[in-house]
Amino acid sequence: MHRKSRSWIKIVATIMPLAWGLLLIAFLLPEVRLDGQLSRWLIRLTFTAGVPGAVLISLVGIAVLICRAGVSPKVLFRQGVVHIAVLVVLLGGGALVNERLIKPALAVPRPNIVWLGEEEVLGMTAEQFYASMNKQQRRGYLHQVLTDPAFHAIRLNAEVRDHWIHETGYSLPSGHTLAAMLLATYFLAMAAACTKRWRRRVFYLLPVWAVAIGCSRVLLRVHRPSDVVWGGGIGISLAVVGVCLSRWLSRERRR
Repeated sequence: MHRKSRSWIKIVATIMPLAWGLLLIAFLLPEVRLDGQLSRWLIRLTFTAGVPGAVLISLVGIAVLICRAGVSPKVLFRQGVVHIAVLVVLLGGGALVNERLIKPALAVPRPNIVWLGEEEVLGMTAEQFYASMNKQQRRGYLHQVLTDPAFHAIRLNAEVRDHWIHETGYSLPSGHTLAAMLLATYFLAMAAACTKRWRRRVFYLLPVWAVAIGCSRVLLRVHRPSDVVWGGGIGISLAVVGVCLSRWLSRERRR
């Protein structure tokens, strides 16, 4: 086996299982107030693993990987296209399968929706909430509940309230954690071939970010710890497939 192949496998096999294990911290997290400054920072953090944040991190990561002196623009363009194509398939396809197939098949309600149902502020149980409406209708209904002046079950700042209203899909697995762990694994693995040490060190921050994303989902009460653990595991698995695909496409290009 080629030395660089062994290098990326070693990185993924050591760092990412540790990061995945750190997601278990989510089971120990206390409840935090959702009307203060901490909750605002959590919202900003969790948005970095949403669609705009994931796209931005992907583009910056690709730029760090491929931009180096002495390489022709044609080669850089080809390498960039390979990375973009693979990440579009991984992130887009993973999100589509997760939202359209896995989550509906498992049909696990979000913990905040279950809590609102138990507090009898939804006017129905969580099961009835999901069964009687589609996602857009659930958002509209939850908007009415949470913006009603009579609602006093919990204090939410505007950012958290809007996030609760938007996140009315099913809970298991966590899509944000899936995307974060996917990006962290992919870029760490691809950075193994970088000759500049600083490039590799930049990507060592991504597993920390991915774990923080998983914890933020639990602290915002839109996911259970088990949701983020499963999401992280799926993200790592998809990334390994993506790395193999990217390396194969690059070899085909070189030939």
